[in-house]
This record gives sequence, structure tokens and C-alpha cells, in this order.
Amino acid sequence: RLGLLLMVPVAAVIFGITGIPFIRALYLSFTNKVVGVPEQFIGFDNYLALFGDKIYWKSLYNTIIYTVGCITAKLALGLLLAVILNQKFRGKAFFRTALLIPWALPGMVAATTWRWMYDSTYGIINSLLMDVGIIELPIAWLSNPNIVLFSAIIVNVWRGVPFFMFSILGELQTLDRQVYEAATVDGAGIFKQFWYITLPSISPVLKVTTLLSTIWTFNDFENVWLVTGGGPLYASSVISTYTYDMAFIQNSFGRALSVASSVIPILIIMMLVFSKLSKKSD
Repeated sequence: RLGLLLMVPVAAVIFGITGIPFIRALYLSFTNKVVGVPEQFIGFDNYLALFGDKIYWKSLYNTIIYTVGCITAKLALGLLLAVILNQKFRGKAFFRTALLIPWALPGMVAATTWRWMYDSTYGIINSLLMDVGIIELPIAWLSNPNIVLFSAIIVNVWRGVPFFMFSILGELQTLDRQVYEAATVDGAGIFKQFWYITLPSISPVLKVTTLLSTIWTFNDFENVWLVTGGGPLYASSVISTYTYDMAFIQNSFGRALSVASSVIPILIIMMLVFSKLSKKSD
């Protein structure tokens, strides 16, 4: 009882900061709210309109592709780098520090830098690719609808790999080396040790980091908006950028909040499925 009583102030603060605005936003998603005009309750009209909104479905599809692509790449690269940095070699401290830079940089700085690097006229990426003879003409990284989402994925992966890498590395450093020595004596090679010892041992960290990063990536706004702006022609639009576009460019807050609220069931289902899979694997 004392523990529950001591939790009341914290719960009240959290509810005041996040709960009340969330309830208010959910209510406004059922209205025709625009700036400067009192809202009117219109029921499920905003949500029903989404079924015929091609840009909404395109944004939802892009969000799924963006999330799956980013998480897969970050998990694979983070795991690989963590295993490498867990070994003993000269200059390890330097590489650890250097690989942390993408995570430490402010989002605006990182996005502005990548926009310059992607520039089809002055960008360093096209310049390097042309210098080594890989391409003959500059690639329109941010204006080609077929590759612009891929360009945003690269930036997110670059920024997110350190989170996976250091989370996994911290767990790797707690593993008992005697287990590996015993496996070596029994004739287990590097790959068998990794598959049967390392992966099962770090699976709790992998589950937590993957779940957190999936939620962050699914709701990512800063990276996509600052790098691509959701364009061209909504080719890189995701749910978060489309919500911003509806609210602050089209001045339709009710529709914008319905777009944002529509993905809440998806996130809940995703977390439930992930939790169920985690329990089965345990």
C-alpha cells in the first residue's frame, strides 16, 4: 500500500503531461478542428475519409518499408560492429568513440550534412562515385521518387547503428569467457560459438533494443522531414510527416490527428506480438 501511495504523485504528473494531451488529441480527431475556429464533433468522418485517401495509404506503406528496412540494417550492422569491438585490437578505443558520433550529433546537424552530401550537383557522394568510375552521371538522391525513401533509410541507419552496437557490446562484455574456452575445447568453431552461445546470451538485449528502435523508427519525423521533406510527390512521406503536412500546411488538425491516431492500434498489436514472441523464445 505504501508503494502504491508513493506512486500516486508520479502517476499524476505523467498523466498531466502526457495523458491529458493524448485524450484531448484523440477527441479532436473526431472533430473538424482548424486553427482559429471552434471545433465541431463530426464522429468518424475523418477516419472514414482515410480509406479513400491514397496519400495516407502510401504514407502507411512507406512507414512500414522504412521501419523494416531501418531495423533490419541497424540490427545486423550493430551486431556485427559489437562483435568486432568486443575483440582485442589496437585502436579499439578510437573506433568506439568515432562510431558513437552519429548517435551524439544533433538531428538538425546530421540532416543538413546529409542533404548537402546527397546534393546532385555539389554533393560529395556523387562526386566520389563519379571519381572511382561507379557512375557516369549524378544520382538524384532526393528528387528521384524511386530512391528517395532509400536515401532516408540510409541516414536513419547511420544514426541508429550506435544504439544497437553499444547496447549489444555492453551485454557481450558481461559474458563469461570460460564458456567460450570450454566450447573451444569441445571442438566448437567461431560460428557455432556465436550461434549457440553468443546469440542466446544477448537475446534479452536484442529484444529490448529492437522493440525500442522499432517504435522510434515507426514514429520518426525529424530524419525524414529534414532530409527529404516527405517528397517528391509524397514518395518518401511517412505517417509522421503526413500528419505534419495535414496539420501545419493544409491547416486540418482534425484530419491530421485522425492520421496520427489511426496507427495506434498498429503499434499496440506490434508490441503485443513482439512480447508474445519474446515469451515463447524464453
